[in-house]
Amino acid sequence: MRDTRERILDTALDLFIEQGYDKTSLREIAERVGVTKAALYYHFASKDQIFRTLVEPLLDMQNRAMELLESRPSLADWTNGLTVLIEWALPQRKMFELLENNQSALQALSQEMAQDAGYIDAHRAMHDRVDEVLSDEATPLADRVRMAGAVGFLLGVFGLAAGRAFFDVPSNALKPVLIDALHDILRVGASEPAVPGPPSS
Repeated sequence: MRDTRERILDTALDLFIEQGYDKTSLREIAERVGVTKAALYYHFASKDQIFRTLVEPLLDMQNRAMELLESRPSLADWTNGLTVLIEWALPQRKMFELLENNQSALQALSQEMAQDAGYIDAHRAMHDRVDEVLSDEATPLADRVRMAGAVGFLLGVFGLAAGRAFFDVPSNALKPVLIDALHDILRVGASEPAVPGPPSS
């Protein structure tokens, strides 16, 4: 049986998605879980702390992304790294729905985290490193364009562009399509097209 803390998080996630962070009270979460408000406070000091805990996996994923970016990644490295991201993100799709439905709470959290020097430094380091990788002329331009496109594709599908369009698609149906599309973008297993020569006279 799930422990109380986990049930609080699951219940809060559902309520935040259904009716929004601002319209959900701690009392309502406690009642839905079947515990007293005092019992809820034993695990979480505030509603803000619950929200922060729910989005923590995004920060963990940022750290994993930095591991991929430590060296000069090849197309194969990029493919493997983004495949891991797909594996991680599919079970987390409720979290993307949470973010989609609670933009004001997310903005407030971002402003709060902006006061955390460690978070700012880590976030800036990741963006700087992505820029370095995609600007590295030792990697062919075509590869760098595909690498950037693959990231944009996944972010779009998981909510930043597509919104709720794919939230209800079962993971076992979405996963192979995502991986096939990722391979198409990165040209995994594809040979480079022949460069046409000058027209014959």
